[in-house]
Amino acid sequence: MAQARRRGTYIYFNFTDVGIFGAVVKKGVIKRRGVVSLPPGTLQGGWLQPEASLDLIFDSLLAKLKVPRGSQAVLAIDGSLVLARKLEIPETVETNQIRGYLFMELGHSIVLPFEEPYFDYTLLEEDGKREIMLYAAPNEALKQYMELFRKKHIRLVAAEPQPLATFFGLDSLYEVEADSNLLIWNVNATNHQLIIIEDKVPRLIRSVDTFVANAWEVDVIEDRLHYRYQSDDGNVDFILEEMLLEFSRVLDFYRFSLARDGREISRVMLTGDFPFQEELVRRFETNFDVRLEQVPDVLDVAGQSIPKAYLPLAGLATSHKDRINLLPDSDVAPKFPLVASLILLLFGGMIGGYLYWQTDQFADRIETANNQIQIVRALQSESDQSAKQEVAQLKQTVDGLEATPRPAVPALERITRYLPERGYILQFAYGADHLVTMNAQFETLDELNGFYRQLLTDTAFTGVTLTNVTTKTMNEQAEVVTSTTIDPTTGAEIPTTTITPTDETVTEEPRYIGQFGLTVVPAEVIKGETNQADPDAPKEDAATDAVVDPEAESTETVEPPTTDTGTDANEPVSTEVEEVEEN
Repeated sequence: MAQARRRGTYIYFNFTDVGIFGAVVKKGVIKRRGVVSLPPGTLQGGWLQPEASLDLIFDSLLAKLKVPRGSQAVLAIDGSLVLARKLEIPETVETNQIRGYLFMELGHSIVLPFEEPYFDYTLLEEDGKREIMLYAAPNEALKQYMELFRKKHIRLVAAEPQPLATFFGLDSLYEVEADSNLLIWNVNATNHQLIIIEDKVPRLIRSVDTFVANAWEVDVIEDRLHYRYQSDDGNVDFILEEMLLEFSRVLDFYRFSLARDGREISRVMLTGDFPFQEELVRRFETNFDVRLEQVPDVLDVAGQSIPKAYLPLAGLATSHKDRINLLPDSDVAPKFPLVASLILLLFGGMIGGYLYWQTDQFADRIETANNQIQIVRALQSESDQSAKQEVAQLKQTVDGLEATPRPAVPALERITRYLPERGYILQFAYGADHLVTMNAQFETLDELNGFYRQLLTDTAFTGVTLTNVTTKTMNEQAEVVTSTTIDPTTGAEIPTTTITPTDETVTEEPRYIGQFGLTVVPAEVIKGETNQADPDAPKEDAATDAVVDPEAESTETVEPPTTDTGTDANEPVSTEVEEVEEN
């Protein structure tokens, strides 16, 4: 939202399809005014047509107004180009963040009939809601005017919707009440605009084309446009009826869609330089009961008499709290270009003197930079050498690992051959120096002892140890595990968890989990895979009895569970297997 900008001298312009109005205003007083007519097709709905040239026509208006180069200009944009819409802003969006919010939402949740518009807004606070009136126009149309003013060396500082300028002009002349519902009917030679003002806030802007520009023959007499119609009267009657019908539609739309608390339009003001205004008023009074106020042909603005066609320019020149400016911030010309140029020149001279004074120090800085570059290169060379050494060491390590195979899979296959029918390897780890640790499960202690003796007698393993034996009992219904530990040296049972099952609970037979450790002899394992090992070594799918080496030294003894109370708990248990005849 642009603030009031009416201090100083400004040139105000209003472009229509049939002419260009201009006025030079200084401190709110119109110093000079003028108008030039345009050939049909030069402007259509506010758009400058590519094939049309405004250079000579616009130059003649600038000469009539005596506009010097570098003047500040304000433009009234044709109402056909401007879209006005009331929007609700989320409470989470701060007031200073509304513009950024609109930038993000335009084209997504806020859909407009044109892409990348130039926009501005006014903030509304009503009934506890945070709402805005959004005004937007296509950037291509505004860029046409910006380029035209740039060629004429005029600084375009603002672009305001022409319907708003008309309302501001009427408000300054007739003092519109704060709580009134006003409908402004601005009728011109080629279009008419319906502007609804509620509580001095625009609610609706509707612009509709009527006659084509080539239907009129336009002359300029004493800073006014005079029209002569060049078609048949039948077409005039049809267009007048369409204008009245559009007025009725807007009135009904406001009454049933926009009005709050059943409010009605309390005042209608007719303005504009429409040639058939008398006939339009006669038909309006015949069809509507609303009182129609006509703006006089000559207005008294600050003690000056001006034609009512200059009303939008008078509205642009009035001081207002919040002004709408559809120009983007980056395209607004600087306010004081000469002062800015002098300041830039001064700073440029200061910077040039400083650089000249610093010239003799550049050589030292360059030399220092070269020395630093040499140091960096030396450090980089050392880093490269260190990296090469690390790579060589890594390659040596990899070669050593490849030269020393770790037959983990063959060793595991060899061990599993010693397992009984219902024995399982629960955990298996093959570590450095060919050290293996594993946990195996057995149904009986005899099976555990047999597996342990088989490992002791296998030449592919050394340092075979039984480090621990754990008894594991599963309770199916309660899902509780009761575990006891048997010391391999003393054979004493050490309970770890005790849960008493219910009477209906059926418990399974205990399982014995042994923890083993051994060292693998890779050569023997590989020989065993190629059937070159000890002929007594176990082979797949061929069950063999374990042979106990009487000279082998047993460092671990395991006492299976027994009910004989006469046996000493500290007496070691022999690993020999005693065969018992079957009954």
